[in-house]
Amino acid sequence: MRNLRFAHFKLFFIDGFQCRLQVILTTTLHDGDCRTQTSFLDTYCSKKSQCGMPRLLPPLNALRAFEAAGRLGSFTKAAGELNVSHSAISRHVRGLEARLNVHLFQTQKSGVALTDQGRAYLTEITPAFDRIAEATEVLSIPPKGAVTLTTENTVAQKWLIPRFASLKARHPEIDLKLSVTTEVMDIEAHDFDIGVRYLRTQPVKGYHLLFQSAVRAYAAPGFAPTSNGNLDLEALASGPLIEEATFRLWPDWFKRAGLEEVPDLALPHPLGALLAIQSAVAGLGAVLMDKNLCEPERQSGALVELADFEIPFGGYYLAVNNRAGRRKAVRAVSQWLLDECASH
Repeated sequence: MRNLRFAHFKLFFIDGFQCRLQVILTTTLHDGDCRTQTSFLDTYCSKKSQCGMPRLLPPLNALRAFEAAGRLGSFTKAAGELNVSHSAISRHVRGLEARLNVHLFQTQKSGVALTDQGRAYLTEITPAFDRIAEATEVLSIPPKGAVTLTTENTVAQKWLIPRFASLKARHPEIDLKLSVTTEVMDIEAHDFDIGVRYLRTQPVKGYHLLFQSAVRAYAAPGFAPTSNGNLDLEALASGPLIEEATFRLWPDWFKRAGLEEVPDLALPHPLGALLAIQSAVAGLGAVLMDKNLCEPERQSGALVELADFEIPFGGYYLAVNNRAGRRKAVRAVSQWLLDECASH
């Protein structure tokens, strides 16, 4: 008769992530006697879930309230983002503080501010929520949701809005919300997803070039004076000329056009780009303008080019909110903008 062996295993959790496996080996000898040997194997798991231990997580709603309030620096803004009341945010935060036995916020005259412990906790919590959002978006195909884009009035009317049909055809599930401003807004501080900005010099980082600004001279048909079929530069220099606030280049333009001595130009108070274009269309003067912003008027014949050269002068850049840039819809709109510029 051969010896028979049977093994039994028992798993224990000790402290932290340590696991202990009890091995009970029973041997039945040929004469009927039984012998039992017991041994222990200790190991460590890198994560509790690997050992079958439950995660120690606070309530998700409390974490969301804390993360939003800490990131936005305001209970009121957090309530608006999560579509709950201010008191609900406050209640969730108090409950989380009681559960963790730490103060996450401190009250100041200007509102609330994170404590050192709260700041350290937020540093870990926010990326975790971002990863959850990214994983969820991967499952939602195609990209969808609202995307907020801020830009200047002229860029919106003359360049962006005429291209909206292309975006709708490519991403019908995306709701693009346009915010038109008269000044450059900080997209991070004002919670915009995307910004399109004119910049005189190339930024160091954080911006993507959409298109170079190329300034040309325009006027209504029949406005520009001619001599022997050619543009009369001296007569044009005597006015009237329209000065646009960004592209104040008339003296340089006349030199490049071939006028040897540029007289003192009687330039009016500079106008915004949209008013400058409208004034030129109305026949009130010649204007220097970025060709990308005058394209609708040029195609319709409302404005004509006065010369076949252009002056490079800065560029229009795409800026993406660092946090919003993780969203699939924001990435899709950003890529659409880059593709639109590459194809024109």
